Amino acid sequence: IIGHSCVEYKDEVFVFTPKGDLYKLPQGATILDFAFTIHSNLGCRCIGARVNGKNAQLRQTLNSGDQVEIMTSNTQTPKQDWLNIVTTSKARTKIRQALKEMAARQHAFAKETLERKFKNRKIEYDEGTMMRLIKRLGFKVVTDFYQSIADETLDVNDIIDKYLELQKREN
Repeated sequence: IIGHSCVEYKDEVFVFTPKGDLYKLPQGATILDFAFTIHSNLGCRCIGARVNGKNAQLRQTLNSGDQVEIMTSNTQTPKQDWLNIVTTSKARTKIRQALKEMAARQHAFAKETLERKFKNRKIEYDEGTMMRLIKRLGFKVVTDFYQSIADETLDVNDIIDKYLELQKREN
């Protein structure tokens, strides 16, 4: 064992940044795990990396001694399937948190859009009637309804027409 300079840990890998900073990760950790280990903003904007000078995908597994330079894009956002790529609980938690925040922003925007359309068409917005319409449209939770508006699988003008129909029927 004399002259053996590197101690191998079976359940851990040691990875370097281009500046030479050393990070310890669990065996099986991916580039995406590494990005989140450094900083959650880096993880959220990660599009890949250069590992030992070669381009690599988010899901590439890291080995001890790898030098990893994370590549980012300002337009990148966390994706649901990232949860299948990462192995560390820190990364998983940060991704879930980011997805929740993104969904909340989309829902708020969808609701504002809907309410603005009501105002523009000079229609009284009644929360109760809207809730009954949402149920009638087959949504069990309101957030799914707003997500459909955000995804543009539901058209705001169609919703308003159905709302008016329902209002007429109820009066």
